[in-house]
Amino acid sequence: MNLRIAGCILTLYMIAAVIAVAYILFKRSQLLSQLSLKDNISHLESSLGYRKVNTNLASNRYGSWRNQRPRDGTIARIWRGIVDLELDKKYWDQWAPINFSAQYDNKKISQKLKHEMLTDFEYDVDIWSNNGLGEYLWQHILKGEVKLRPDRLYQYGEKIIRKVKYRFKGGNRLNVAFLPDTTEHIVLVLNARDNRTAATAKDWLDGLADLEFIQNAGLVLIGDEMCDNTWLLPYLNSKNRTSLKFIYLVYDSPLVNNVNVFQFPLGVATYRNFPLPAFPDIVVPAYRKYVCNFMGTVYANSSREKLVEILSHIQEKAGRQLCYIKTRQDWKSHETPQSLSDYVSVLKSSDLTLCPVGLNSESYRIYEALSVGSLPVVEDRVVTDNCAETPFRLLKVHKAPVIYIKDWSELAVILEKELQISEDARRARRADIVSWYERFRQTLSDQFTQTVSSKFFDMK
Repeated sequence: MNLRIAGCILTLYMIAAVIAVAYILFKRSQLLSQLSLKDNISHLESSLGYRKVNTNLASNRYGSWRNQRPRDGTIARIWRGIVDLELDKKYWDQWAPINFSAQYDNKKISQKLKHEMLTDFEYDVDIWSNNGLGEYLWQHILKGEVKLRPDRLYQYGEKIIRKVKYRFKGGNRLNVAFLPDTTEHIVLVLNARDNRTAATAKDWLDGLADLEFIQNAGLVLIGDEMCDNTWLLPYLNSKNRTSLKFIYLVYDSPLVNNVNVFQFPLGVATYRNFPLPAFPDIVVPAYRKYVCNFMGTVYANSSREKLVEILSHIQEKAGRQLCYIKTRQDWKSHETPQSLSDYVSVLKSSDLTLCPVGLNSESYRIYEALSVGSLPVVEDRVVTDNCAETPFRLLKVHKAPVIYIKDWSELAVILEKELQISEDARRARRADIVSWYERFRQTLSDQFTQTVSSKFFDMK
């Protein structure tokens, strides 16, 4: 009996010893994992220049906490405007109410860290826009993707280009006063087409000067349609810390010097939901229904009235519909889904798109036609004396596939020549137009990102 009891006690001691050894090995493995993770984070932070911040000071989210080092050794990183990774497994989104309930286990953190260590970038640049030009810059030129917040407050996206991470936010309810103090480098995309929108643009630029955390600022602007943009000069030449390092300006402004003021295209009407070009998968059919088209607002006593009159006379003389014509008397800022679909369909069904001047020489339909392989016929004249003497300067510099005319009386000869072109030649021309537009967008992307890199970070 005594031997049996002794054997049971010995067995219990052995089981306890095995459990103790297993526990010690488990704790050792856990400690090594944490130390390895901490070393990896420290290495990643030092190599990419992340700031150390105190995540315990959450109540002061927009105060002075971001440059402090926590005593408990907790490490957090500012990335995408979100403090989202730290060793005590807490995180928050600065655009949402603070919430420490979400948990990351070590496996998820390690996988996330491994993915991020393969992403090499040195600087963050935010792009904030309150108008459709921002979407054109982000989606059509920089070819970034966007997501819409559930509350529809704004669209957002991010993309790394040449060691710079660009973070886009676009929405008409954004305001520069909402910029988080983690923002150091900012490009604003604003509208100053008329007095009302120019006042809003000035408010944004004035507000930017009050933000001490901004190190570099640039501007992409829809300028005044009459090219009166001299109000910009104090923001460009100011000795203020947040004076603009560069401006990209729409329309043929005489302020453009290609040193710190550059020209930017009006682009397509993204605010009307004009679609992204489907290059290189765009369909370039062998036959298009219309030789030409004109769809737009006809202003009283304008060259558009003359265009419609001449076009109607040409078609009456031909005895058939050569071109699609649809006019209206009042300008509309938005299209219905049906009217947009009809407009895009007609562009894709036309070999030529007629582009008369409006309040300015430049119009959305020029770029919309180019994006679908329809050759723009452009009225080549200056509308206002404030603009540069040479209209369509950007298109001419880039040798755009465009027919320039001085007067719509030349249209009859153009259409006569067009009817003599073979279908094979037209199809080849469409492909060339689409290819040119793709190269044009890529060139603009390269120029813009190079400007940001050189003006903000002195990168060659």
